[in-house]
Amino acid sequence: MQHSKLATLSAFALTGALLTASAQAADTTINVTATVTAASCTTKAPTSIPIDFSLNAADVATANSNSDWSSEATISLSGCPATTKSVDAVFSGTAVSGDTDGYQMKDSSNAAVSTGSIQLAKSDATLITSAKNTYTVNTVNNAAEFKVKARMHSISGNIMPGVYTTAVDVTFAYH
Repeated sequence: MQHSKLATLSAFALTGALLTASAQAADTTINVTATVTAASCTTKAPTSIPIDFSLNAADVATANSNSDWSSEATISLSGCPATTKSVDAVFSGTAVSGDTDGYQMKDSSNAAVSTGSIQLAKSDATLITSAKNTYTVNTVNNAAEFKVKARMHSISGNIMPGVYTTAVDVTFAYH
């Protein structure tokens, strides 16, 4: 009988230990994250979009002066999936000292010019700068269009007659 009581007490103690262990087990949370990205559209634009304009040297002879805006160039995207509701165009180019709104321009010998810059803008003349470089449009009929224009900005007023160029890259993000 003594042996039987000891076995019964041992069984109760073991059961109690198991119940206590299972009652103290921590709950576990599984966090699942699924990222759904929008499919890309087709770029109808060539790999390089020229924005050409002419101006008189007198237009940018004074420090902090600007030329008139060029005509608009259009970057067209088509074939956007129905799930793509908007597109961001992100502009990036070499900055120039003295004009936080402009991009560095080069002269005909491909040398960087510090006396002026090229500024880009949306069709409503809102500048596209290194700090505000994202231009978002909503898709319409599975397409998107970005209209941009350019002007020359004189930083110091010493821009000489010649041909000036700048390259600005555009990448797209689809939402």
